[in-house]
Amino acid sequence: MVTLDKLKSGFKGELEVLTEEPKLSIIRIKNKKLIKKVAWQIKEEFDILYALSVVDYTPVFELNYIFSNYRNADSLVLKVNIDEKDFSIDSITDTFNSANWEEREAYDLFGIKFNGHPDLRRILLPEDWPGHPLRKDFKVDDEIRNWTGLDLKF
Repeated sequence: MVTLDKLKSGFKGELEVLTEEPKLSIIRIKNKKLIKKVAWQIKEEFDILYALSVVDYTPVFELNYIFSNYRNADSLVLKVNIDEKDFSIDSITDTFNSANWEEREAYDLFGIKFNGHPDLRRILLPEDWPGHPLRKDFKVDDEIRNWTGLDLKF
C-alpha cells in the first residue's frame, strides 16, 4: 500500500503499524496533533472516511477512523487516543467531507470536541439532552426519565 509506506517514512516515531495485510492496514498515531497531516496523506489513496468509531477506555478514548478505497477495496484504520483532560482533536472535515456527520455523531454521543468543525452540534439527540449517552459514566437518572417521558429500565 503506497500510502502506508509514505506514512511510515514521513511520520517516523509518531506512527505505529499494528496490522499490515494486503487489503487492511491498522495504524496508530501517537500524537493527536498530527491528525490533519496524516489525513492529507491518506487522502492521496483513500476515497472516503467510511466510519468513525469511539471506544471509551476512561480516562482515555480511542478514535478509530476507517478509510476505504473504492478502486481496489483497500481499507485503512487509523487509531488515535485522546484523554479526558484534553477532550478535543482537530476536525478532518476539510479533507474528508464524510467526516462532518461522523464527527458530529462522536460529539453527540461521547462529547468529543472537533476543533475547526464547520457545524459541531448534536445530530441524533435533541440539543437540550443532558450528557452523552455512550460514555461509561453516563447515568440514567430522573432527569433522563423525565425528559423522555418513558419508564426507562436499565
